[in-house]
Amino acid sequence: MRFVDNMQIVVKDAVGAAATAFQTATASVDMSGWQKCAAVLVLTQAGAGTATVTLKQGTTSTAATALAFSKYYKNETGVTTAALTEVVATTLTTAGAATATNVYVFEVKAEDLNVDDGYRFLRMDVASISTNTAAALFYILYNGDFKGNYESLIDGAS
Repeated sequence: MRFVDNMQIVVKDAVGAAATAFQTATASVDMSGWQKCAAVLVLTQAGAGTATVTLKQGTTSTAATALAFSKYYKNETGVTTAALTEVVATTLTTAGAATATNVYVFEVKAEDLNVDDGYRFLRMDVASISTNTAAALFYILYNGDFKGNYESLIDGAS
C-alpha cells in the first residue's frame, strides 16, 4: 500500500497573512477510520511570541469540548533542519528565529478522544497568535483503520 493510500491531508482554515487566530467552530476533522491525527501549525514569525492552543473534540463537526494535551513537537530552526523536538507542556510558547518559519505538531490518537460518549471529531483552536507574519493550520490523518472499507478514505475528512 502506498503512503498516500493510508493518510489524508486536510486544510480547514485558509492560510493567513498575519493571522491572529484559527477558531472556526466547524473546522474539525472526522477521525472515524483513522488511528492518529497530527495537527500542524506553521508560523512565520517576526520574533518570539505566544499563542493559546486548545484541542477540541466533539460528537459533531463543531467539536466544542476541550481535549487536554501534555506535549507537542516543535521545529524552531526556521526549518533549516527536519528535526522535531518534544516539548512537555500544556500551552504553546513560540521562541523561533525572527523572520523564520517554525513548525508545531500536536499528535492525537483516536483513543485520546472520549469515544465512549461518541466523540470522533477533532479540531485545534488557536487564539492570540503574536509576532507572526503568516500562519497555516492543517491536519494529517494517518494510520487508517478501515478493515477493508476503503470507501471511508474518501469521507474521512468530513
